[in-house]
Amino acid sequence: MREIEDFYDFESTYYDKIYGIFSQDISFYKSMSATPPYLEIFAGTGRIISKFNGGIGLEINPNMLRKSVNSFIKVMGDARTLPFKKYFNTVIIGLNSLLLVPNEQKKSILSEARRVLNRNGFLFVDIINGFTLRRGTYDISKFNDGRTEISLKMKARRLRDRYQLRYSYSIFDQTKRSVEKTITIYPITPEELREMLTSENFEVDGTFGDYDLSPLELESEKLIVRAKAI
Repeated sequence: MREIEDFYDFESTYYDKIYGIFSQDISFYKSMSATPPYLEIFAGTGRIISKFNGGIGLEINPNMLRKSVNSFIKVMGDARTLPFKKYFNTVIIGLNSLLLVPNEQKKSILSEARRVLNRNGFLFVDIINGFTLRRGTYDISKFNDGRTEISLKMKARRLRDRYQLRYSYSIFDQTKRSVEKTITIYPITPEELREMLTSENFEVDGTFGDYDLSPLELESEKLIVRAKAI
């Protein structure tokens, strides 16, 4: 877990700059008629949950919450043992967050999500579709506000049942520097995720290959699932 802590301790300083303009996932959730009360697990700086009135964001990294400029109800805690009772109609696990842990821990997180969801409430999961990342360099983000300029690129290396992602940051502010950080993710196939959700009393009622509601296909890089609590 130290790798994850180190990665997000660093990213917390730049997270809202790097990802702040990204909004396709927020538009997707709103198009799905998500209803309150709202909870985002792995909320980070609240980029997503702050766009839902009264939303609660749970995040384990204190720096991500401390450095957030977004307005939402901030709760520090562990996704594997949620500090809530049954209360929510919408739970969001966004932008590959579920892939930060091996499958055994994914199951615990989904079990906790079901526990706090009201019957007929919805869980949204947004992850990479299995092992679809290609070789080469991904351009993740570019930011420039006249004072700070950031360019972020990523390379993925497959190691059997996981990927090691290497992020390269070029940062220009008072100084010019390059920083590299790595993080490990644990992909899951659509079939594995569906089986896991079913075992935790969810019914999958929508699978998508992108935020534009396109259907999930074998080569889709995204896997976005809406599942109903039953």
